[in-house]
Amino acid sequence: MADILLKNGRVLDPFNGIDQVMDLAVSKGIIEKIHESITAEALQTIDLSGCIVTPGLIDFHTHIFPLAEIGVLGEATYFPSGVTTVVDAGSAGAGTYEGHRGFLGSTKLNIKCFLNISSGGLATGSYLENLNPKHYNRDKIRKLFNKYRHELIGLKVRQGAEIVGEFGLEPLKEAIKLADELGVKVMVHCSNPPSDMEDLVNLLRTGDILSHAFQNKHSTILDASGKVSEAVWKARDRGVIFDVAHANVHFSFDVAAIAFDQGFLPDTISTDLTVRSLYKRPAVMNMLHVMSRFLSMGMSLEQVVKACTQKPAQLLGMERELGSLSEGTIADLSVLRLIDSKTQFGDCDGNIINGSQQFRAMLTIKEGDLVFRDIEI
Repeated sequence: MADILLKNGRVLDPFNGIDQVMDLAVSKGIIEKIHESITAEALQTIDLSGCIVTPGLIDFHTHIFPLAEIGVLGEATYFPSGVTTVVDAGSAGAGTYEGHRGFLGSTKLNIKCFLNISSGGLATGSYLENLNPKHYNRDKIRKLFNKYRHELIGLKVRQGAEIVGEFGLEPLKEAIKLADELGVKVMVHCSNPPSDMEDLVNLLRTGDILSHAFQNKHSTILDASGKVSEAVWKARDRGVIFDVAHANVHFSFDVAAIAFDQGFLPDTISTDLTVRSLYKRPAVMNMLHVMSRFLSMGMSLEQVVKACTQKPAQLLGMERELGSLSEGTIADLSVLRLIDSKTQFGDCDGNIINGSQQFRAMLTIKEGDLVFRDIEI
């Protein structure tokens, strides 16, 4: 007997190439069976007619409390949005991570972390982190990666000109050297870069992540002629990841529209949520609001879902485990409804585009447990 039997949902699983109405049975925390028709008995049977069933959504760039003072509450924020896994984007550094990481063992939300290259991380919103490379606590960073390899997935460095000051690109260069030694990725905040974007992008390696890829401060992914730069295309070809990391101030419709017209779409769609942006319409609101804007900008449903499931799961080294609905995998699922709704989507400059559809979370299942259920289902 299954614990939960989901009937008649449109299963959308880019990893397995599935897009059709199917049934799905969950037992003992795993996906037991997925088939066009399942007649087995179950403790709970839920009719999902008119709904979309996807792997649990993954927000690849957020900030979680208490790792950051401005972080959002994990389960309360994400389960009602269909998100089952998040990646904290460098809220904590070597000096703060161990003091704040204890909650990771008592939350059902799956949380992976980038470690801020600055020891204090984003401990406070009152002042910026110190990015003088001579102050990197390399020994402590090595120790933390050896001890918490199952949690820590890479190094984060914020390369804004107002943060790095006179050091320019040196914080990134030194972070990459350490990442090479550790065998991990680097995530780079690129808003208002201290150099031409081309110089920054040329430093990035296969698997490194350019956060805020569609920002418009100083140099952008576009060249002087208004085209996606050759350096950016070459970076994508060698496997650099271009992530949305939207926030209130890091996404420009003008930049994104030009890039989209040239076929340059984001690899991953993420929110960069903090208490400064959570539920702050029309820019961010939540994960589903950010996803909905990309439908309005012309991305297909499958492209949007893939950028929030399969691709970030692949970056975590868990493409099948977290990024698919394969039989035998952990039962992390999102059930969404695409509703007709006139909605405004805003960007960093206050520009607005109007959309006609929004995602609405109907059901969230984490490791086989119902952790959110809409009143209508």
